[in-house]
Amino acid sequence: MAKDLHTKAQILKGAKQVFSQKGFQASIKEIASAAGISTTSLIFWYFKDKESLFLEVIKSASPLAQVQEVLSTKPPHSGDVASPQAIAAVVERYFSVYADPLNRAILFQMLAHTERHAEVRALLHDQLTTVMSGQMTHIIREGQDAGQFRHDLPAEFLGQTCLGLLFALVTRWHVEGILPWSAHDVTQNLLALLTPLPECPSP
Repeated sequence: MAKDLHTKAQILKGAKQVFSQKGFQASIKEIASAAGISTTSLIFWYFKDKESLFLEVIKSASPLAQVQEVLSTKPPHSGDVASPQAIAAVVERYFSVYADPLNRAILFQMLAHTERHAEVRALLHDQLTTVMSGQMTHIIREGQDAGQFRHDLPAEFLGQTCLGLLFALVTRWHVEGILPWSAHDVTQNLLALLTPLPECPSP
């Protein structure tokens, strides 16, 4: 079993390298070569077809998948994660995943194939519904109820704004190769944007 898992990991690693450069146009032969395996038929022992392999690779680079995993995981021996801590955890995951240039490249290959591949579109739609309308909205609303986050804008809009800013940062990272802010800086700035506005004194 350990050997099987190792071979599958090899295939995914090779596919990630090739898909990041060529997208879905990459051939199975190129993937096998990058994975260091001698026969293309071995790939189909683990994956039904190239489409299923492509989906498996892009899942690891989907920003929505990262948020979904972070917000679905609670630290041991704790209750619900406090809203500011959840935002910090999402930012940390973004920085951890997208520090890898391959993940950034795969992300933009994924977006380029959304219209042409129904499975990719369906994957993103499911993630968007779960993350945006569900998890992020819930986190923001909890913060609003606790007085930690501003109430003057809808929870779903604030959640969308946070993820939109993070995606914009990944785009800049992909284009320029660097970011001027650390994960800590980004977290603090996002929380500042979410902080309740001071009340104007009565005249």
